[in-house]
Amino acid sequence: MNLWSYPLAMLRRLRTHWTLWRAGPQVHAGQDLHLGARCRLWAPQRLVFGQAVYVGKDVHIECNAEIGDFALIADRVALVGRQDHDFRVCGVPMRFTPQISPTMVAMPASVDPDTNVVRIGSDVWLGFGCLVLTGVRIGRGAIVAAGAVVAADVAPYDIVAGNPARQIGRRFESESVIAEHERRIRLGDFRLSERGDAHWTVRPGA
Repeated sequence: MNLWSYPLAMLRRLRTHWTLWRAGPQVHAGQDLHLGARCRLWAPQRLVFGQAVYVGKDVHIECNAEIGDFALIADRVALVGRQDHDFRVCGVPMRFTPQISPTMVAMPASVDPDTNVVRIGSDVWLGFGCLVLTGVRIGRGAIVAAGAVVAADVAPYDIVAGNPARQIGRRFESESVIAEHERRIRLGDFRLSERGDAHWTVRPGA
């Protein structure tokens, strides 16, 4: 057993709690959230993490977002707003244009409030360095390849890549396999642990 295993795990949890505290009360975390080093969290209204979400190093979340259970967010992923600045203001340089939000500048009537939220389903993998824009819904079990730019919805269990991100495959081809996968997750035991070298428990349902 690695003697440093327990204190290192505790330090990681302290870092997660510190990052959440700095982010403010609009950020809500489920059980066993992991936040990597140098994460930046900022949401104008609400940012919600589900259970056992993993967020890697240098991740920037700078928008309203809902992230489902067991999501895996790799290093240097960014979730950002696509309507942060009111570029329609005549005579004002971009550096000084006002923010579009309910607490600053009123949102134009043509702007759907849902376009200011990222919704990521459970069991999703966002690959290294990908960019997800607000207004996007990434379905349950989907995979986003490294470096992809996601500007449109991703269907459940699709694999997408590129700029803009497009479907390149399916995680599971059969609906029966998807149903069995979801059943085993629903009946299984998946959680973090501080015992020895094993910082998680992975027991799919029978």
